[in-house]
Amino acid sequence: MKFHIDNKDPMLRDKKHKRCLVYVSVLFIVMVFVSAFLYVVIHKNSNLERAEAQYKKLFSAQEQVNAELSTIGSDLIYFSHSDLATATLSSQDQVPHDYLKSLMFKISSYQKRYDQIRLLDTQGNEIIRIDQRSDLSSQQVPTSKLQNKKERYYFKETLKLKSEQIFVSRFELNKERGEVEYPIKPTIRFATPTYSIHGQLLGVGIINYNANHILQIIKNINNHKGEQTFLINSTGYYLESNKSEKNWGFMFPKEKQHLFSEESPRVWKEMQGKESGFAVNENGEYYFRKLNLNQLFATVNNKYTYLITHVPKKDIYNEWIILMKELIVGFLLLFSVLAALVWKLAGSQVKEELLFKKLIFEARHDALTGLYNRATAIDFLNKNISICRRRKSTLALAFIDVNDLKKTNDRQGHLVGDELLKGVATAITQTIRETDFSARLGGDEFIIIFVDCNQNYTNEIMARIQSKLSSLGLEKTGCKWSFSYGVAELLGLQDNTEKMIERADNAMYKHKAQISLDKETTSIADLA
Repeated sequence: MKFHIDNKDPMLRDKKHKRCLVYVSVLFIVMVFVSAFLYVVIHKNSNLERAEAQYKKLFSAQEQVNAELSTIGSDLIYFSHSDLATATLSSQDQVPHDYLKSLMFKISSYQKRYDQIRLLDTQGNEIIRIDQRSDLSSQQVPTSKLQNKKERYYFKETLKLKSEQIFVSRFELNKERGEVEYPIKPTIRFATPTYSIHGQLLGVGIINYNANHILQIIKNINNHKGEQTFLINSTGYYLESNKSEKNWGFMFPKEKQHLFSEESPRVWKEMQGKESGFAVNENGEYYFRKLNLNQLFATVNNKYTYLITHVPKKDIYNEWIILMKELIVGFLLLFSVLAALVWKLAGSQVKEELLFKKLIFEARHDALTGLYNRATAIDFLNKNISICRRRKSTLALAFIDVNDLKKTNDRQGHLVGDELLKGVATAITQTIRETDFSARLGGDEFIIIFVDCNQNYTNEIMARIQSKLSSLGLEKTGCKWSFSYGVAELLGLQDNTEKMIERADNAMYKHKAQISLDKETTSIADLA
C-alpha cells in the first residue's frame, strides 16, 4: 500500500494553514518586539547624540569665554596695584601720574577689548581715564571731562574689598552721565581697590570690558537650522536672543519686559542651583551651562550668566518622523540583523558571565592549591577582628612555613614541590572547621584563621594538620612532609592584622629553629 499525499486534501491544507498562522503570529510578535527594541535604542542614541552636540557647543563657548577674559584680572592688578598707582593716589607728584597714564594707555592700545581703563580716588573722582574710540584707537580723557563715580554701585562695592580681591559687575549696558550710551555697549566692569604699603585705602582701579566680544562668541555658535542660543543673566533677563527687543530689558524699565524666567518658568526652575543641565517644556529641549567668572579671578561676588541652547519641539518631532521612516524602510533587513545579533549577544553574555566568575575566583584564590590568596586572607582577618571584638569572642591565627620546599624542588623537581604544596592545602582543608579560613600567602607560606578558637585549641588543630600532612607525604613520596608554624591569638584593642601576623610569624621562626636544633641533636646522638 502506497502512502499517497494529496495536496488538495482539505485536512492537510487546513493543517498547513494553521501551521503557517502560528509561524506568522510568532514572526509578527518577534517583529513587533524587534521594531520596538530598535526604536527605543535608536531613539535613545539619537537623544544622546543631540544632547552631546549641545553640551559640546556650550563647553566650547565656555572655553572661548574663559580665554577671552583670562587676562583681565592680571591687567587690572598690574596697573592698580603698581607703585605708580600708589604714588599717583597718595601724592601730587606729576611724574608717577604721567608714567601710570602711559602704562594704562599701552594696556588699552594692546587690549582692544577694553572700552575704559580708569583709576579713581576714594571719593570716586576719576584721576586717569583711557577710552577706546570706535576705530579701536585709545585716547586719554582730558581732566576737564573726568567724572565722579562715587554713587555707582560697583565703586561702592569695590571700596569694601581687600587687596587683590576683584569685584565683577553684572553684565549690563554702559551708561554715561546716567543714560544708556548709544550705540549700546554691553559691558562688564572689573574693579579692585588700591592700598598703600601701610594698608591705607587709596582708590580703585577699573576696567570696562567690551562684552560685545562675548556676545559675538555666542552668536558664532554653530546651531542647526531652527535651534536658538540665549544668554540669560542671574535674574532671568535676556542678554542675547534671536529677538533684539527682548534683550537688556532691565536696562529699560519703562519698556515692555521680556524675561526668560517668565516665558519658560519650568526650565528656569530646573536651572537654579546647577552648573549645567537639561530641561524640557512644551517648546522643546533646553541645554544650559552657567558661565561663572569666579573660576577665573579671586572675585568676592558671585556674578554669573546662563548660556542656553534651545532645540525646538518641531525639530525633535521631525527627527522622530525620519527615524520611523528609516525603520519601516529597513524593517526586514534590521530584523534579520537583529536576530543574528541577539543570538551572538546571548552567547557572548554567557561567556562574559563565566569569564567574570572565573576572574573573580582567580582574583581571590591561589591557582596551585585552590586556597584563598593573600589579599583575601587579609580582608577576612580585618573583618573578623572587628566582629570578634563586637561579640567579645576569640580569634586565633596560624602562620605556616613549609619545611624543605626548596630542597624538594632542587632534588626531586618542581612537580614534587607542587605536590608538597597541594598536600599542605589538602591537610588543612580536611582538618579545619567550615567556619575557619585558610589561604596561601605565596611561596611556602600559608595562613589559617580560626574563628571562636583560642591559642591552645589552635595548637591542637595544628598538630592534627601536621600529622595529616606527614601521612600524605609517606603515601605520595615515601617521605614525611612537615611544616613549621606559629600561632597568635587576638589580644587587646590595640591589636590588629599586622601585629597578629607578625607575632605568628615570629613564633613560626622559633618553631623552625627548634626543629633544626632537634635534627642536629638527633644527628649528634646517632654519631655517638
